[in-house]
Formats: sequence, structure tokens, C-alpha cells
Amino acid sequence: MRIPHFAVVVCLLAVGLASAGDPTRPEPPGAPVRIGMLASMFRHAKPGMFDIQAKPFRLLVEAQTGLKSELLLVPTADELRRKMEAGTIQLGMFHGFELAWMRLKQPALRPLTIVAPEDPIRAFLVVHGSSPATGFADLRGKTLALPTGSRAHSRLYLERSSETLGRPPESFFTRIATPKTTEEALHDVADNGEVNAAVVDSSAMQRFTERNPGRAKRIKAIATSVVFPPSVVAFREGSLDADLTRRFRDGMSHAHTTALGRQLLSLWLMTRFDPIPADYPKALSEIAAAYPPPSEP
Repeated sequence: MRIPHFAVVVCLLAVGLASAGDPTRPEPPGAPVRIGMLASMFRHAKPGMFDIQAKPFRLLVEAQTGLKSELLLVPTADELRRKMEAGTIQLGMFHGFELAWMRLKQPALRPLTIVAPEDPIRAFLVVHGSSPATGFADLRGKTLALPTGSRAHSRLYLERSSETLGRPPESFFTRIATPKTTEEALHDVADNGEVNAAVVDSSAMQRFTERNPGRAKRIKAIATSVVFPPSVVAFREGSLDADLTRRFRDGMSHAHTTALGRQLLSLWLMTRFDPIPADYPKALSEIAAAYPPPSEP
């Protein structure tokens, strides 16, 4: 995160959310709704940061929906699917492509609300403007930058692109540098030094171009992924009361309309929750075809 004193900021938000609620409103009845979050969504955060972020997010869910909630960090999409099948977790937040994979195993998983992206979700292979490379094949034996906080779709794009050429990224490239931020990675490419290329996502490219218009002219994207479906909160059909799913979907769709809600969502690298687009099921099918699930170990 680029936000200083992150833990302090989150704690202040938690206090603000608690005090912003109606003090006369009774405690939400019933057991908390258990929401599973994938560990890969918090690759950018320091160890232990999830626990700090969980409290204010729970308060936001309660303020928006009137539902108690409990957030659980889950290592893999498969484990999250299994816990949802067993009923120990009621809602799960997946990357869009991972929900597509899990629906091949459990068709009863249904999208409830998407995490709306700022831009279409793509990954780019970027090189210096003077580079003769036209794709991944031309970068064999070169140095690639993959920022530490790179999102899951960028990592998947890199892995599958190099594996298509016969090797995993670690052996396809001579070295994979891990700068702290995407902006640092793109500056390294613009410098035309030891880093020959970088894989970054569409929002990173947009921010870099806006902040560094001159240096942005010194780099170019030579390959682009398909558009990935956005991250999604899903549930297992028949496992939840229709009123509960409605309350969660409708309540969270208004979280971004308050200043405090916007601040909290930004800490989670989110902008807002949106209804499921009409073409989302088609997008899931298409991404599963373009990026089939990994083979079982």
C-alpha cells in the first residue's frame, strides 16, 4: 500500500464507522455471515494486515446491510469452494477467472455482486520504445519486472504466456525483478537498463501515463491479454435465504456513496460493488476457455 501509517488509518476508519451508525439500532440477529477472502487478493499487504483490515470491513457490511459478518482468509479457490459446499462459509470473494474455474467443479456457485473495476481488466507486456521485441517469444533469456503487488490476472497472463512457449517464467527469463510498485517497474523499463520488459495491468498503465506523460512515450505495450471478468462475491445456490442475498447485494451496492465507505473501499483497492452484468456468465465461460484451470496435482 502507498498509504502511510496504514494500521492507524484503518483503526480510525473503524472508529468512524462505529460512531456513524445508529446507536439505537439493535444488534443484528443470528449468526454472522461468514465471508471467505482469497489470500492472493492480499499479496500487496504486509503479514497480519488482513486482520487489521477485517474489522472495519465487517463494520461496513453491518452498516450497509444490517448483517453481522465474519471475514476469513482462505489459501486457495479450491478450499474456498469446498468450505462453501460444506456450508462453513456462506459468501466467497473470487477473482473472476477463479470463479469460472470453480463453477466447472461446482455449477451451483452463483455470482452475487461484482467488484467494479476502474478500467477493463487486462495485462500488458511492456518494453522500451526502441526494443525490436514484438511479443513474449522475443524476450527469452531477458530480464522481466513483475511488481510485488501484481494482481492475480497479471501473474496468470505471465505464467500462461511463457508456458505456451515451453517454459515457466522462472526459466524463460534470465531474471524476474520484483520492484515494489508498478510505477517503479515501468520507470525501470523506460530507463532501458537492466530491465528489458514488465508485465503490468491496465490501471497501472493508465496511472503511469497520467503521472509521467513524457516517460510514458519511452515505453510501449507489445502484447495484451484478453479482458478478464472482474472479481466477484459468490454464493452457493440454495444455501442462503433469498432475503439475505438481497440485503447483501443491495446494501453493498451503496457502500461507495458515503465518504467513509469510499475511503474504506480504497484501502481494499476497490471502488464499488455493482450488480452482476448481463454478460457476466458469458465472460466466465470465455475466460475458462482462454485460461483453462490448472491441472490437478
